[in-house]
Amino acid sequence: MSEKFCPVCKYKNEGSAKICLYCGSPLGNIGDGTPSTTRNVVSAGAFPATGKDLEIRQHEAPKQGIAIYTATSEAPISVQIESEFVLGRRMTGEMNESFVDLRPFGAYEHGVSRRHAMVRRTVDGYEIVDLGSTNGTWLDKQRIVPNRPYPLSSGASVYVGRLQLLMIYQVTAHKE
Repeated sequence: MSEKFCPVCKYKNEGSAKICLYCGSPLGNIGDGTPSTTRNVVSAGAFPATGKDLEIRQHEAPKQGIAIYTATSEAPISVQIESEFVLGRRMTGEMNESFVDLRPFGAYEHGVSRRHAMVRRTVDGYEIVDLGSTNGTWLDKQRIVPNRPYPLSSGASVYVGRLQLLMIYQVTAHKE
């Protein structure tokens, strides 16, 4: 029986698989004439280089919550949600306070999915989970596997599609 290795997460799949069982990435040409989702990133495993990375030294951490900086805005997106929030493109009529709409920052042009990634509070800070987005999520230049949580350190560079975000929050010491 033949096998295919996913170019994104490197897991082994059955030879007849069209989509990775583990991360949902395409495993090559479908070949049956069925159109696949258009990917806006150069290739499934490639880091979406944009030329200039955001620098942490010019940004400040908020006293509470998390600040999200983009290359196209001077002021951060301030998020004060206690548990979790979704990054993506809000559709007209959606009313959800735990959603960060990235449309004003060129989300569509940068390949951001409607529900791209989730950020949630943990005991140690925050973690990020790709929600099976079309163009992927990168944490500090490493593509993350969908539906798996990854620790999000303050100052982390996150790409949702090709849109770079800088995540800043104050780290608190644990009391035991």
